[in-house]
Amino acid sequence: MATLIVTYSRINARRAYNSPVAQGSACRTETITMPGTGSLTVDGEEVVELVADADCWVAIGEDPDSTIATDGTGAARKLISGIPYTFGVRDGDKTAVEAA
Repeated sequence: MATLIVTYSRINARRAYNSPVAQGSACRTETITMPGTGSLTVDGEEVVELVADADCWVAIGEDPDSTIATDGTGAARKLISGIPYTFGVRDGDKTAVEAA
């Protein structure tokens, strides 16, 4: 079965970087089997890194829906397998995924 690895992390905002650098020591990780919604909820983290082992559609939010709406209103984003993607997240967010 295809899976998505989800890693929530914090940003060290007290330091001056050209771009934010996630802190590995404060991260939480889960693996979601497609299709599915993760059990972890963002709690203080500001960044999520996603790595899928198959092309997929991903949605992030308080009630994420990874289905693709044919009318163009869907909130899912397509990810290509094997490439790490980083997104900003807010407290209460979860991740949902389904195979492409």
